[in-house]
Amino acid sequence: MPISETETSVVFSARGSANIDLEKINKKFNKKYKIIKFGKKSYFKLKSTNLRTYYHQNILAFGDQLHRVHPLAGQGFNMTIRDVSVLLRLIKFKSAHGLDLDHSICSAFEKETRHKNYLFSNGIDFVYEFFNLDSKIKGSVLVKSLQFLGKNNYINNFFTKSADRGILN
Repeated sequence: MPISETETSVVFSARGSANIDLEKINKKFNKKYKIIKFGKKSYFKLKSTNLRTYYHQNILAFGDQLHRVHPLAGQGFNMTIRDVSVLLRLIKFKSAHGLDLDHSICSAFEKETRHKNYLFSNGIDFVYEFFNLDSKIKGSVLVKSLQFLGKNNYINNFFTKSADRGILN
């Protein structure tokens, strides 16, 4: 992910030790870009989480606090944008109808988004775990499945729309 015109952030996942030699991996696989220096490396155990309650009093959770998903799926930010869109729509509705902007927005937001976020984040987690299983058993089920599905325009359109708008939208 670009940070500026001269810096970028790289996100990756790996099994095993956190002591991974990024410079060695870069030399092996990166033939296109010149890396001037490596900055600070951070790591954490990946796990999928969903909050039980989306708010406390009038404080509403968003982003990774609300639903943490594997970063390589590239959908965490999309989920947050969809959440913000729902919240904005709820605020506009209340304002347009002369209703108070109070903590009831938090309740309405949770009611409308919780089940969608749960399904979507668990779907992402399922795909992540499927990749892990396929890799552990050194299978090719995933590769063959993706090749088959990649040839189907209907399925490609469904997954593209689901990634952009969510499963139940």
